[in-house]
Amino acid sequence: MTALHLYLLRHGEPVASDLFYGHADVPLSPRGEQQAAAAARALAAVPLTAIYSSDLQRAARGAAMIAAHGGARPAPVVLPALREMHLGVLEQLSFREARARVPELAGRRYEDMLDYRMPGGGESVRDVAERVLPCVAAVIARHARTTGPDGQATPAVAIVAHNTVNRVLLACAAGLGPAGYPRFEQTFGAINRVDLRDGWADVDLWSATRIGLANWAPEHGG
Repeated sequence: MTALHLYLLRHGEPVASDLFYGHADVPLSPRGEQQAAAAARALAAVPLTAIYSSDLQRAARGAAMIAAHGGARPAPVVLPALREMHLGVLEQLSFREARARVPELAGRRYEDMLDYRMPGGGESVRDVAERVLPCVAAVIARHARTTGPDGQATPAVAIVAHNTVNRVLLACAAGLGPAGYPRFEQTFGAINRVDLRDGWADVDLWSATRIGLANWAPEHGG
């Protein structure tokens, strides 16, 4: 049986889609607003017990939309540990600027970032995993039931986060560990669902997970 449905959402398209914007607090574009609204409508019938997001406005905006759909819902809680990967000296540079100033960094492949940190305070994917995984484990422990079915609906939690955050979580849910992050695409406005089995408290957390839905982007009509 299932102890928790964990919905992982990526924020919608940001205004500055031609910018390196890891920790940069950029808002959603009009298209991104439509994508976030479509995701909120898609979850309107899900009885969410909690809603979380990173503290960056492009994710927090999506969480607010989810909270506004489907009747009375809990207020979203922001968790800074869910932020996107910090991109160091590339932060807030346009792609064109970055190619002109630091071409060796601007051209680095995302798939090669597992243990590589951009200079200037950048994070590797493994760094992101080290802050995200304990944060999400605490969310799971707070909301997942620890015993078998008791006649109540399976609890459900939504987390609105970012590309790298969701990729790491999906890779761990698939049994690949953080190194499996390149295997998972994340479209703007995508919805994923990770299901946690009953008995999860007695085993390694991520061995008790199954991926029920991955990288689904509902139609937004824009």
